[in-house]
Amino acid sequence: MKKENTVNKKLRNPILICGRLIHEIWFDLKHIHYGWDKERKDYNYGPARNQYSEEDVIIIFEQLGTLTQSPFVQITNLRDVEKRMIFYVYDDGKKFKLVVDFMKNSATVVVTIH
Repeated sequence: MKKENTVNKKLRNPILICGRLIHEIWFDLKHIHYGWDKERKDYNYGPARNQYSEEDVIIIFEQLGTLTQSPFVQITNLRDVEKRMIFYVYDDGKKFKLVVDFMKNSATVVVTIH
């Protein structure tokens, strides 16, 4: 994710996840669309893997308030991340992985949807 492409959006209704009440989320649409190349430390090349809009990301995230599930915790070495969680969400009948970081500064970041 790149700071210059990251946006902050408020949720319509707060969502409680793992004891954290979330009112807003942060995300980078370009990262969601293309993914990240760790070697180049930049977005992947090629066609976009999805065409989600900002509103789509909010709607998909808000599913977490209605789905009953236990997220998978993924190990991460990022120093600012308190906990990285993997959720499974649905869009148009298809199952997607939603990666969410709970940051140490209390921000909630949607890392990607794929």
